[in-house]
Amino acid sequence: MKKNIPLTIESITDADEKECRISSTKQIEAILRNIAETGANVALYYNPKREFIMTTVLDLDEDGLWVEPGHTSTENHHITESHKLTAVSSHNQVKVQFVVNAASKVTYDGQPALFLPMPDSLYRLQRREYFRLSLPPSEHLRCLINVTKPKGENAPEDATPLETTVVDFEVPAADISGGGIGLICMEGEFDLVPGETYTDCQIDLPNIGIIHVSITIKNLIPLSKSRTGKIFQRAGCEFMDIDGQTAGKLQRFITDKQRLMATNSLTM
Repeated sequence: MKKNIPLTIESITDADEKECRISSTKQIEAILRNIAETGANVALYYNPKREFIMTTVLDLDEDGLWVEPGHTSTENHHITESHKLTAVSSHNQVKVQFVVNAASKVTYDGQPALFLPMPDSLYRLQRREYFRLSLPPSEHLRCLINVTKPKGENAPEDATPLETTVVDFEVPAADISGGGIGLICMEGEFDLVPGETYTDCQIDLPNIGIIHVSITIKNLIPLSKSRTGKIFQRAGCEFMDIDGQTAGKLQRFITDKQRLMATNSLTM
């Protein structure tokens, strides 16, 4: 059953800036393309009073998107005169919000339309439903990710199809919840790709056992630089379609750690 997502403007917090902001052009275009194809409603706010029109995305290209205009010439005049427009919609049952600084009257398929420039970034505002357990480095929690890579990467383009090999990467975890895991990776060491799903990953939960999960990379956030100048990144990952047994193991691990932390704080 689909939930009803109110298309109201959300205040962007520092946490949203870190965890919900998407700046990848390909990701932005893919999300907006899905909104267009599914005919999802878009609330387009055009002034400080938060007056808006309800519209849909007709089409888009790399420069921007065409949306249906308002019902009155007054609305469309205010929209084209505005220097800040906030669009709110939904993508896969998650609220999406972005800002553009202009709109222009155009025609699309012979009909009046509004054209909005492609936003530099957008936010997928999925409010956290799970408690996130931060993990100290001493915890040594790792996620084993299987990646299929081609053999002989330096072979010429006209060479015969390359064989592939499965490479295992052990990536340390910074935090974990019932809905996902935060992984720490060094730039260039192992390139996790936002939007990519990695199947049959393994996480060995101390005193609980190994769980097998599929993870989707939601975002990559730069954290700090190493002494060699390489950047450490936090990869925010979402667990995909975990079963009840796996969810139970995750919750037991998190609960046990919370209980241990509470005990330690009382004895200090």
